[in-house]
Amino acid sequence: MKTSVLRWLLDPLTSLLALRLWFQERGHRPYDTAWRLARVMRHPDELVYRVHGHRPDDPGDALP
Repeated sequence: MKTSVLRWLLDPLTSLLALRLWFQERGHRPYDTAWRLARVMRHPDELVYRVHGHRPDDPGDALP
């Protein structure tokens, strides 16, 4: 199942807010980024998860 479909099923209000934010930007911001922003707007305690999604994996964390 795609992530966007799962998000719509689990939290439709956040998904609607993300869609509205995405349309306001006229598609300049990816929907995934808009969804994370909407999630943090509705649930500020989840800021850590939003930041995690925008960082590349740290190659120093990989075990040899």
